[in-house]
Amino acid sequence: MIGISNVKQFVANLRSKWTYGLTEQECIEGIENVCAFFSIPVPVLIQNVTEHPELGTCVMNRDRDTLEDDILCFDLRQLKSMGVSDQMGFMAVITHECAHRVFQNHWFPGPDMGQWESELVADYFMGVKIGLEGWNVDPVIKALDTLRGSGSHPIGKLRGEYVRYGRFEAHRHMIQKKVGSLQEYLDLFLEYRTRHLDELRKAELTIY
Repeated sequence: MIGISNVKQFVANLRSKWTYGLTEQECIEGIENVCAFFSIPVPVLIQNVTEHPELGTCVMNRDRDTLEDDILCFDLRQLKSMGVSDQMGFMAVITHECAHRVFQNHWFPGPDMGQWESELVADYFMGVKIGLEGWNVDPVIKALDTLRGSGSHPIGKLRGEYVRYGRFEAHRHMIQKKVGSLQEYLDLFLEYRTRHLDELRKAELTIY
């Protein structure tokens, strides 16, 4: 006989799949995939906060000197509004969040202790992962393009550009049959930022 708890879980998964295109288990598997990509441990706590929209999709880094206490939250309702409708789109966004984990103790140049740059490097690595995997997540990228800038996040136009550049670099490495390291991709990000610094500064002046 199937237990009541199993029936409830089946119904919950069916409802989640129907509403958001994802089950909670698919989300967990996607997070594990992205953590393996970065060679980092799975967060100590993963929370589905879909029913608590005040939290949103985010990473909480309590101690910036370790990855062992990170908390990852995901909000499927919020992600659906960003064009996420399957596991590929989910993993693309989670790549952004896990990049924050990787670089939580890294100094980036720019106003407000490199706040925009810390977001752009996460967008860039989202693009790298998308390119390496060959994912078609254009709705997610286009949703980023439309976001308004703030003190904590760059304008969407810049974010989309950095995602596309990361995807380009991933494709270039694959064509050349190269396996880029994390440091190599980071160096390419910093070089790209330097080449496009005027554009970045003009955008920052509209906010800061």
